[in-house]
Amino acid sequence: MPAVIKSSRSPAGGASQKKNRLPIVIAAVVVLLGVLFAIKPPFVVRPLPGREGASGGAGSQPTESSAAKFVDGVWDKLGSVFDEKAQDIAKILPEIRADPSAAGEKYGRREATNPYNYMVKGTGKVADINTESAAGTAMVEIPGLSEKVALQIGPVVRGTALRDATGLVSFNQFANQLDYADVSKEMNSRALKTAFSAAPAASLAGKTVTFYGAFTFDPHSKSPVLITPVKISL
Repeated sequence: MPAVIKSSRSPAGGASQKKNRLPIVIAAVVVLLGVLFAIKPPFVVRPLPGREGASGGAGSQPTESSAAKFVDGVWDKLGSVFDEKAQDIAKILPEIRADPSAAGEKYGRREATNPYNYMVKGTGKVADINTESAAGTAMVEIPGLSEKVALQIGPVVRGTALRDATGLVSFNQFANQLDYADVSKEMNSRALKTAFSAAPAASLAGKTVTFYGAFTFDPHSKSPVLITPVKISL
């Protein structure tokens, strides 16, 4: 009876070979996907709105922000609004102190139940310049007024009075609170550049100035009213 020769291969050996092939197959798939994505990527990387061109590449220029574009559209109207509607601060501030609600209805503007904002003008002597804080001020003595008022000189400008006092800007014009706040910052920044373009704030100490600006009145505050100036002349 002839001898039966058994194969030396075993099921275990076949399984081992399959396991050895698996990493090769995975690597091939990864390489193939990489080639496909390189030819036709499944996504596109775009800069955030308002930041196109901000990378500083050759010939690129930073794109104007959305807030700056909005302010461009209202800035030319700002001067005429103040010329027409700014109230003499020596007249209305005592009225505001005496009856904030009545004076607010008469002279001011506000959003919902927020504090009233006022557009004012005045002439007085700059008593001193405060630059100890980044939110610097010029304290002005005004004839006929028993208190000094503070003109903001920056570089940090507090509050949203300039945005809220004129009626040129409303929250309904924006998609969210952040955009609304950015417009206020942009207006404050431009206001200071304009107000002190002819004479730096530090040079005004002891001089008599005429100013136009806006402030928010807080009936609970004992501090001088804080005015964001839009125009200053000697």
